[in-house]
Amino acid sequence: MDNNQKFYLKMALILIVTFFIWYFGSSEEKNIILDPEAEQRQMKTVPAALSNFVPPVIVVLNSSGNTLPQRNWSVSALELNAEAALAISDDGERIYYNKNINEKRAIASLTKLMTAIIVLENYNLDEIIKIPAEAVRREGSRGDLRPSEEITIRALLNVMLIDSSNDAAIALAIKNPDFVSLMNKKAAELNLKNTHFTNPDGVDESNNYSTALDVAKIFGYLIDRYPEISEILKTKNMVVYSADGKIAHRLENTNALLGEVSEIKAGKTGYTDKAGGTLALLISGLNFGDKNNIITIILGSSDRFGESEKIINWLRAAYIWER
Repeated sequence: MDNNQKFYLKMALILIVTFFIWYFGSSEEKNIILDPEAEQRQMKTVPAALSNFVPPVIVVLNSSGNTLPQRNWSVSALELNAEAALAISDDGERIYYNKNINEKRAIASLTKLMTAIIVLENYNLDEIIKIPAEAVRREGSRGDLRPSEEITIRALLNVMLIDSSNDAAIALAIKNPDFVSLMNKKAAELNLKNTHFTNPDGVDESNNYSTALDVAKIFGYLIDRYPEISEILKTKNMVVYSADGKIAHRLENTNALLGEVSEIKAGKTGYTDKAGGTLALLISGLNFGDKNNIITIILGSSDRFGESEKIINWLRAAYIWER
């Protein structure tokens, strides 16, 4: 290396060292701007492409099955005539369809889902009770119970849920004077802020109401905590007997979709003049897969079965369930 090369190398090293001393010097000195226009001049020297630069955020998508189902946007949105409707995962974590789901409405015999919870959590199902005349006189759907008939609570639960019997619901509630209070207490425990009960059977009363979302929570809690209830709610026909075996009650499920739509695993119907047609369903299987149980709720419908089937058909097409 000749003398000229050595000289330029030394000068380069001196300049580099001087730059680092200046750059990493006191930050306070660099930040003091005596000329109020100097800051603007400095900003103008920054390239426009860098002045709005935001570092990219890298999102790592989970490639597991949890990313399914995915919406198939080639399928248009669902339109229903029901006053309120909902399709939600049974764990409550994902809503697939919703319409007026927080609107307070009469829910008719879907009230009996909460009645079933109170019975299961407070009664001995093998206990025998006597049917009071008050229960038999109750308006609405009847399970052909007889005054003073002795029957197990388990049998009454079946009559209430399969036959949607009002007299069975009243007979179960009369056993405990605080029954309706227990229903409202349970609603509070489940954080159902838009639900209130005044009777155990869903007969129209101004302060007996809930919402599609709250009913889904009640239904989800019931079938999760008490799997045997799903067996009852999917039973098309059953015969139960009085305690002495002398009186037979032939029950026929009020859910017309049982056995007609394979995805339906359980359901509860309801109807009153004020509530209109109501229906809660648990669906799974086929396109949905065993890990994708869905609860559907229909409130205020003139065609509860047709609109529930419409939701199921739409869910098949509107979501991609498998890779």
